[in-house]
Amino acid sequence: MRDLLVRGVVDGAILAVVVWILVRLVPRLGPTCRTTLWWIVAAKFVVPLAWITPLQLPLLPAPEPLSPISASPIAVATPGAMPAAASIVGAGSIDWTIVLVALWIAGVCVSLAVGAKQWRARRRAIQFSDPADVSVQRTLLEIAGLLQIRRVPRILTCHGIQSPFITGVLRPVIVIPARFSALSSEQQRMALCHELAHVKRGDLWLGIIPALAERVFFFHPLARLAAREYVFWREVACDAAVLTALATAPQAYGRLLLDLGVAAGPATLAPAGAAWSFDSLKRRIVMLQHPSTPSLRVRVAAIGVLILAFIGLVPFRLVARTPAAMVPAVEPTAASQPVRLGPQLRAWNPMEFLIRAARGRQSKAETRRDQQTGFVFLNDENTTMSGSVADVELARRQRTAGEDLLWFRRNGIEYVVRDPALLREVTRIWQQVSAIGNEQSAIGARQSAIGARQSEIGARQSIVGAGQSAIGARQSEIAARQSALATRDRLSDAERAELARQMRSLDADMRALDRQMAELDAKMRQLDKPMSDLGDDMDALGRQMDALGRKMDEAQQKAEAEMGALIERAIASGAARPVR
Repeated sequence: MRDLLVRGVVDGAILAVVVWILVRLVPRLGPTCRTTLWWIVAAKFVVPLAWITPLQLPLLPAPEPLSPISASPIAVATPGAMPAAASIVGAGSIDWTIVLVALWIAGVCVSLAVGAKQWRARRRAIQFSDPADVSVQRTLLEIAGLLQIRRVPRILTCHGIQSPFITGVLRPVIVIPARFSALSSEQQRMALCHELAHVKRGDLWLGIIPALAERVFFFHPLARLAAREYVFWREVACDAAVLTALATAPQAYGRLLLDLGVAAGPATLAPAGAAWSFDSLKRRIVMLQHPSTPSLRVRVAAIGVLILAFIGLVPFRLVARTPAAMVPAVEPTAASQPVRLGPQLRAWNPMEFLIRAARGRQSKAETRRDQQTGFVFLNDENTTMSGSVADVELARRQRTAGEDLLWFRRNGIEYVVRDPALLREVTRIWQQVSAIGNEQSAIGARQSAIGARQSEIGARQSIVGAGQSAIGARQSEIAARQSALATRDRLSDAERAELARQMRSLDADMRALDRQMAELDAKMRQLDKPMSDLGDDMDALGRQMDALGRKMDEAQQKAEAEMGALIERAIASGAARPVR
C-alpha cells in the first residue's frame, strides 16, 4: 500500500504541474478541454491504486556486465547467526511506515465521514422537498427537448437551500430553492439549462474520480487543486452550454450568477449553479466576457494535448535496458535487412495526422449540421418543435393570421407545409406524446398536493418537537437543581426539612413534565402514521411518473420516426414549399 500511495503522489504531482504550466502556455484552450485535463490529473492520482503493475519502459542505461575476476564471493549465512545490521535494531524501535499508513487511514475515514455527512444533507433536502410547480416542470421538459435529453430528471423545491443543484448518479434529481419563483422566467430557463447541461455532459458520473482523489489524497495540495479546478471549469463549460443553447446574452447570464450569489464549498458530486466563493464567481463572470471561439490551430493543439494527457494516465516505470552481453547475437538475414520505402510510402507524421483528423472532424460536423432536420409545428393550442429557439422564430415569420403551419429544415433548405391533411396527420402523430404529457402534469399536480399535506404535517411535527424540546430543557433544569440539593450536607433540622420539601416539589414537577412528554410522544406518533402514508403515496406517484417517462421516450421515438416519413412525403409530393 505504501508503494502504491507514493507512486500516486509522485505521478499525480508531476502531471498536475505539467497541466498547470500547459494551461498557461495555451490560454485559448476551451473550458471543455480544461475540464478534461484536470479530470485526467485527478485520475492520475487514483489510477496507481487500481493499476498495480505499471508498464516497464526500458529507457535507462544498461548495467555493466560483471567480470568473473571482479565478482564477489557469495556470503553464506551460518544457521542461528544474526546479521550485524539486524542487531542494531532494538525491540523498542518504531516502524514509521505503519504509523504513517495508520494516520493516512484515519484521515481517509474522516474525509469519507465528511463526504457522507454532505450526502446525508442532500438526501435530507430531497426527502423534505416538494414537487416543483407545473410551469417549472414544463420549462424543464422544454429545455430537455432542446438539449436532446431523453431521461428528464425529477425537479423538487426545497425551503432549506439557497441555490439550485443536481444530485444522484443513477437517478438524477434537480433541487431548486423556494426563492426560485422570484426569478424571472428567462432566469429560470437559464438556471434549469445549466443543471441539465450537467446531465448532458455526464458530470454526475465523471465527478466520482475527482471526488475520490480529493478524499483519498486529502493531504496532497495538488490533488485538492485538481479537484477544485475540475469543478470550476466544469461549471464554466455548462455556462457556455447555456449561452449556446438559449442564445443568451452574457450580461443577462452574469446577472443570474450574481442573483444566485455564493453557496457552500465546491461539491464535486452535486453540481450547483451558484459559485462556491467570491473568487470563483468573479472568474466565471470574467469567462462570460471572453467566449471561447477556438481556431483550427487551437483545436488541433487541444486534440494533441488531450491525446498526450490520456497517454499519461497509463502508469509506467523506467527500467534498465538489457545488457548487450546478455543479448544473443543474430546473424543478419534477408528479413533483417533495411527496407527502402517506395514512392507511395512515407514515414508517419503525427502532427500531419492530427491536422487531417481535425479537418475531417470539422467537415463532418458541418455536414451533419446541414443534414439535420429540425421542425416546428404551430397551431392554436401549442407549439411542437425539434430544434432550437431560433427555429421557432423562423417558423413564426412564415405564419399569417394565426394559421396552422409546419416549418422544417432539410439539407440547409427551409420548407413550409400548409396542407390541411398533412397538418392533421402531424396533430395525430404527436397526440400520444401530448396525452402522456398531460398525464405527467396531472401526476405532478397530485404530487404537489401531497407535498403540501406533507408540509402541513411537518409544520405540526415541528410544533410538537418544539414543545418536546422545551419540556426536555425544563427537565434538565430540574435535574440540575435536584443534583445541587442532593450534594448539600451538614444541614440543620429546619434546613433538612426545607430541602425535603423542595425535593418533593421538584419530583412532582418532573412527574408532570413526564406526563406532558408522554402526551407529546403520542401526538408525534399520530403524525408519523399519515406522514409515512403520504410518503408511500409519493413513492407510488414517483413510480407512475417513471413509467410515464419510459412511455414518453417510446412515444417520442415513434413520433419522430413518423414525422421523418411525413416530411419525406411532403417534399416528394410538393406539399412542402421551400422558403429559403
